Amino acid sequence: MIRNILPNKVVVLFKQTEGEGIIAGSIFIKGGSVEDPEGKKGLTNLTLSLLLKGSRNFSAFEINKVFEDSGGYISTSVGEEYSTIEFALRTEDFKKGMKVIKDMIFNPAFPDEKLQMEKKNVIAQIRAKKEEGFSYAFDQLRKEIYRGTPYEYSPLGTEEDVRSITVDDLKKRWKELLAGGRFVVSFVGDMSYKEAEEAVKDVFLNIKDLPYSFPEYSYEITGRKCKTVKREGAQSTILVAYDAPTATDKGYFAMKVLNGILGSGFTSRLFQQLREKKGLAYAVGSFFPTRINMGRYIAYIGTAPEKTEESLKGIIKVVKSIEKGITEEEIKIAKEKIIGHFLLEHQTRAKQSWYLGWFETIGLGYQMDKEYPEKINKVNKKDVLNVWKEYIPKGYRCVVVKP
Repeated sequence: MIRNILPNKVVVLFKQTEGEGIIAGSIFIKGGSVEDPEGKKGLTNLTLSLLLKGSRNFSAFEINKVFEDSGGYISTSVGEEYSTIEFALRTEDFKKGMKVIKDMIFNPAFPDEKLQMEKKNVIAQIRAKKEEGFSYAFDQLRKEIYRGTPYEYSPLGTEEDVRSITVDDLKKRWKELLAGGRFVVSFVGDMSYKEAEEAVKDVFLNIKDLPYSFPEYSYEITGRKCKTVKREGAQSTILVAYDAPTATDKGYFAMKVLNGILGSGFTSRLFQQLREKKGLAYAVGSFFPTRINMGRYIAYIGTAPEKTEESLKGIIKVVKSIEKGITEEEIKIAKEKIIGHFLLEHQTRAKQSWYLGWFETIGLGYQMDKEYPEKINKVNKKDVLNVWKEYIPKGYRCVVVKP
């Protein structure tokens, strides 16, 4: 495993594998939709999408063709805290692929007609989310759990803002993102760093040497507040959110295990209590997304409208039930699930490169990719109860969407 910090602060991670002659890469750019300016929500998402729509020397068709002809792909994505360009191709086409990526990064065309098409696509996605119970409820929940911060908005932005975004906005945003301190570039493939180094440096050494640190936001969930929203549909969706640790907080790994006990899979308490015993749920569970700012633990249920009240009380009661204790068996099953999923996810080079870059980007360091199972295994009963005591009793925010 090689970690090389270039003179312009770009971090390069490289892991050599042996196999079928494939190399995958993940380019992480620190800074996602939370940096979108007021009135331009959705800007970062559109900027990254348009990177694939043509550069000075390659059309959108040619960009995709280089990777697809090699049995691979190239894609972009944008989250709240970071953006990515991901790709895979055969090792013999690596230099060709890096040439395309270099042109995308330094000479993006941002063609206006492609921007207009992409804006229509994004607006269609925003509207589709309103039709889907869970996505709609989650967008309502954002406003409650990230109040007064840019995390209130989905990376897709708002219809009104997306309509107002221009080619000049994209150019300006891309210029902001092209800072060495923002970039973590991770490769996993069947070639040595020595073979790849020249092509890698040819692309990434040209990025401006500028520092970057994540903006800091905080909003603490205290007290108990619920919001009910009416909409068309056949079922009710309920989301209940609690404060939780961020990626670098002490209780992060214990909260992963707590989430496993409460809401991950058929053996979890939420599933057993609310679906198996009471028959309340179409879908039930919980999740604990990793965040650099404002960690959140979220439990959810989809239920029949007449069971809305009972389901909401049920979620709160199950989450509260941890104070009465947990068993070693629950901890063991939760750990096995977390580690098993993590290891399964590592079966492709693409996912290996993604995880290495992701751990480095969020501040845990690339070596966490190796240490993660061990950190989860070290969590004990006391750790889980302590993290529950620190965050859950403070209160919650909940959103109930019902017909």
